[in-house]
Amino acid sequence: MAHVLPDSIRCRLGYLLAKTHQRQLKLFEAHTHGLSVSGRQYATLLALEANAALRQSDLAECLDLDRTTVTYLVDSLEERTWIERQRDPADRRAQIVRMTDAGIDALAAIRPAARAATQELLEPLDEDEQAQLRALLARLLP
Repeated sequence: MAHVLPDSIRCRLGYLLAKTHQRQLKLFEAHTHGLSVSGRQYATLLALEANAALRQSDLAECLDLDRTTVTYLVDSLEERTWIERQRDPADRRAQIVRMTDAGIDALAAIRPAARAATQELLEPLDEDEQAQLRALLARLLP
């Protein structure tokens, strides 16, 4: 027998946001399957594109991720030659992270797939509803 979640759960905002996020992740994975990239790796590339170069600690803050997670992200992207790390001349304890030409090319290949995943997620909404959803969600963030 199939079990049904009661409306007391299905209509909760936290549940709806979590399930929508799960669906977005699945769609991103499906659309970027051949590119072998995670959503966090994509976000890292986008952050570096917007900032040219960042201290690794600033990248962690920008992405709102802990430093250990960002270290693993940077390691994986550096292994693919999509980014490079260099010691910060102003503070030899810090690492400066920047995107390489290979990373720029990878981002150009990933971006259409990521856009297609988002379009599939938002397909039930018209353009005005999509804009309204984005605006409302942005207002909920600090």
